[in-house]
Amino acid sequence: MKKFVLIIIEVLVFTLVCNAQAATFQEDGIASWYGTEFDGQTTASGETFNSNDYTAAHPEMPFGTLLTITNKNNNRKVTVRVNDRGPFISNRNIDLSKAAAEQLDMIASGSVPVSIALAEAGAVPGPVESSSAAAITPPVASAAAAPQAPLPPPAVVAPPPVASAAPQTPPPPPAVAVAPAPQTPPPLVVPAKSAVIKPAIPPTGTNKRYRLQIGAFRVPKNAVSVFEKLKNVGLSPAYERSGDLYRVVLSGIKADDVQAVAQKLGQAGFTEALIREEP
Repeated sequence: MKKFVLIIIEVLVFTLVCNAQAATFQEDGIASWYGTEFDGQTTASGETFNSNDYTAAHPEMPFGTLLTITNKNNNRKVTVRVNDRGPFISNRNIDLSKAAAEQLDMIASGSVPVSIALAEAGAVPGPVESSSAAAITPPVASAAAAPQAPLPPPAVVAPPPVASAAPQTPPPPPAVAVAPAPQTPPPLVVPAKSAVIKPAIPPTGTNKRYRLQIGAFRVPKNAVSVFEKLKNVGLSPAYERSGDLYRVVLSGIKADDVQAVAQKLGQAGFTEALIREEP
């Protein structure tokens, strides 16, 4: 019986400590986001993930906690509700839903430095309007103000003396020929590297759509690293599970857009991709 009472006391003390820590929670770090590729999956809290909700994954904050996230690059803010665990990358502090990432304007960059704090009382998940400075109203003179002293009389200024004869204007100097400035040649434009599409880039002008496979990995964190690089150059990757392999793919690409996607892959450091026509 005594042992049971001790366990109850330890649980209560642990809960009080956690609540005290949560009440003063404040941290700075890096935020990333996860989007539609996880829609419909079950979060750590048991909810179904929806990328259009203002939610977040945090390593330790209790489920249901409201946090206000501030993008340090542009001071934009959003309030999110913790309903999942993560991120699982060492240099990340919080994973945001796509809706929250759009509010912070971090879709293209993929990750940004942020400040994380508990939301104010009465806050709800969603955008947070930045408070503007109050306008300064000039003071109004009181009707009972003391009368002003009379202004001094204007000073008397003597008129300038009149010259007896107007001075002659010297002749203008002779024109000097100026050599034209040398023309600067235009800068050399080096074409961006482009990934090699195998077996070949399809012909344009068709309504067909294609799927590009960027890589297949047995180690999940390697797939996550490739996924993040693709998001950082503005692409919309997705995961495909096949046995113990995790494939990172780009799907639904129009034939006319394959070349542009190949150039973005080259910018992200990928040298090749496998292409397949979608049914």
